[in-house]
Amino acid sequence: MNVDQKLAVIISGIVCFLTTTVRATPVTAATFNFSYSGTSVLDPKDTVTASGVFTTNAYDPTTTSYQITNITGTRNGVQIDSLLSPNTVLDNDNFLFANSQKLDEYGFAYTAGGLSYNVFHSYDDIEISSVGSNYTGYPLSSFSVTPIPEPSSLLGILGITIFTGGIALKRSLRISNKSKRAIVKHLVNYSNPR
Repeated sequence: MNVDQKLAVIISGIVCFLTTTVRATPVTAATFNFSYSGTSVLDPKDTVTASGVFTTNAYDPTTTSYQITNITGTRNGVQIDSLLSPNTVLDNDNFLFANSQKLDEYGFAYTAGGLSYNVFHSYDDIEISSVGSNYTGYPLSSFSVTPIPEPSSLLGILGITIFTGGIALKRSLRISNKSKRAIVKHLVNYSNPR
């Protein structure tokens, strides 16, 4: 195995290692895309759709969770105003769990259009809206949370890819030049037999 082949094997191993560890290791502070939709238990024509971005504090390995610190997005086309402090609506705690990226039975709470909403998990994902002491429930047919990759991780992988591509290009050019020299040498030997 020549030096180029050894280098290619080492670089491939590093890329594989980084790719698997980047996904497996929770990041410190993070941002997550979220979206959910559901239908009111009182009126099947009353639906809810919401989507946006969570910003969190540093990952807490003790609770395997992130504390949601900010929220942006829309609920049924209305701008989300703000994240509510913990214990504001139905004991919300604003935790996002890292391993399953699910909510607990207290969930997160926010305001949109002057109304308060609590999204939590209790046998299923549910959104409860509160107007004074009146509550409306929306069992959610979909709820998803996906991490937004850190730019530095993407740049590292891009850099390794460019480096590996450069080595492969250099090697193919060197092989090409060796092939040309071999052809010329063969032609010279062929035209000048001894």
